[in-house]
Amino acid sequence: MLDDLWKWGWGLTLLLNLLLAWALWTLRTAFVPRKEFSDLATRVALIEQEIKHLPTQRDFIELRDLVLAVKGQADVQQQLLSTVAASQRRIEDFMLRTNA
Repeated sequence: MLDDLWKWGWGLTLLLNLLLAWALWTLRTAFVPRKEFSDLATRVALIEQEIKHLPTQRDFIELRDLVLAVKGQADVQQQLLSTVAASQRRIEDFMLRTNA
């Protein structure tokens, strides 16, 4: 057994090294070089500075709540106006019938 290992050990080592080289070659695209990472970090920082003034999700939620509150108030005003308009129509009808 030990003789077989000595006899075929170089082939096994070569195969193992080739397998390792292939694995590293395929993984090389999964890693980013330091310079490229640094450039990307700089770009991300610049983008974060540019969008800092834009509204956040919380701002949109608050805006939605305010719009819903205004809509509710408008609905109440519409109901009150309908009531006033109906009362005015009744008064006008009464006045037209009594003056005629």
